Amino acid sequence: MSISGTGILRRGLALGIGISPAWSAAAILVYASSWIFRTWRLKSLTGPSGKTFRAFDLFRYHISGYALNSFLPAKLGDAATVVYLKMAGVNLGRAVAIIFQTRILDLLAIVLLSTPAVILVLGRSAPGWIVTTFIFCALIVAAPLAMVAFDRKRYTARIFEKLGKKSGNRMFRLAAEKAGDTYQGYHEIVSDRLLLAGSILLSLAAWGVEGSAGFAVSRALGAQVSFLPVLLAVMIGNIGKAAPATPGSVGIYEGIFAAVLVLFAVPFEVAIAVAILDHLLKKLFNITVGGLATLRIGISLDQIREMVDDQSR
Repeated sequence: MSISGTGILRRGLALGIGISPAWSAAAILVYASSWIFRTWRLKSLTGPSGKTFRAFDLFRYHISGYALNSFLPAKLGDAATVVYLKMAGVNLGRAVAIIFQTRILDLLAIVLLSTPAVILVLGRSAPGWIVTTFIFCALIVAAPLAMVAFDRKRYTARIFEKLGKKSGNRMFRLAAEKAGDTYQGYHEIVSDRLLLAGSILLSLAAWGVEGSAGFAVSRALGAQVSFLPVLLAVMIGNIGKAAPATPGSVGIYEGIFAAVLVLFAVPFEVAIAVAILDHLLKKLFNITVGGLATLRIGISLDQIREMVDDQSR
């Protein structure tokens, strides 16, 4: 190991030893509160059926999916959440549309919260990769919303329906039908302006609170970093997590998080320590609470097979 590498390791260990238990507990509590807004958002997106769900049940479904995403590849935890909602009585197409929309809303909130930080703090010195990332994310968010806006009469759903009826292949027909159902569900969600506005506000609140948890983590390590740089690091780090290259995006999140803080003249060893602790505390919360929720739900392979059989008829 090089001398510089040894210095970084020693500084990181020193920071780790000096972690403030009070600030760490505060960070966990602040992050836990973000789930109030996520659960509230999920309840609103379930539509009229949401009135029949207890908020605690929706919380269990949601955080169980997050916990499973920490271990399963390709965001299969989201698929599990779809199964939970379907078993609870939500139409399968609507359930898929709900989970898809939560991811779109997350990305929208991240972009909206990050933009002021980039403009006010980095300004014209913002690196090209950050600007490019924001533009790309904005396009991803805009695409499905624009599609619904220009397709008020739901011609796309009719196309899926016609494809299903004309196809002689049973699997293709089934896929077309489910795609049509999902589009119908998504169209209903996005077309409701009051619902859309409310879900955006709840998403902003959830991610604002998560950024605040990251700031509490920096204080736990005694790092002298202002709020906006940490908020930006949390936001961009989570964009990187969208690519499931590693289980739970471990390593990806930390690398991006630290790279952003370094832009604000934060020493690398401090930046990486904050990134690791931030990701660790949030993962531990999701895995612990989400793991217990998964056990409580008690979903079995037989139940999943039964759901698939019902949808195949």
